[in-house]
Amino acid sequence: MSRRTSTLVAFGAVVLMTAVAVAATDHPILQKDRSFSVRTLTVRAGDRVVFTNADPMTHNVYSLTEGLAFDLRSQAPGQSDTVTFSRQGTALVECAIHPKMKLQVVVTP
Repeated sequence: MSRRTSTLVAFGAVVLMTAVAVAATDHPILQKDRSFSVRTLTVRAGDRVVFTNADPMTHNVYSLTEGLAFDLRSQAPGQSDTVTFSRQGTALVECAIHPKMKLQVVVTP
């Protein structure tokens, strides 16, 4: 591959990654009354979910789903944290403090 071709391929990859990043969407999820605002959320790979604690108590939102795992740890009242779901799959999201809090995040291509 020529140097010019390599440069064009690299440039194309950067443009594609930028387009994907620009196309990403934020999806707000509230934690209120010891529950998530929805039970199931469908997002596209690359989208972000913004978890906001609207309760007067602390939450610990996490997922142990392989490839989609995350842990927000101790999330104080009023705090928001963002999780980017970068690959396809279904994440089971829970609260370590309130075991009845469950949310499925379905990540599509």
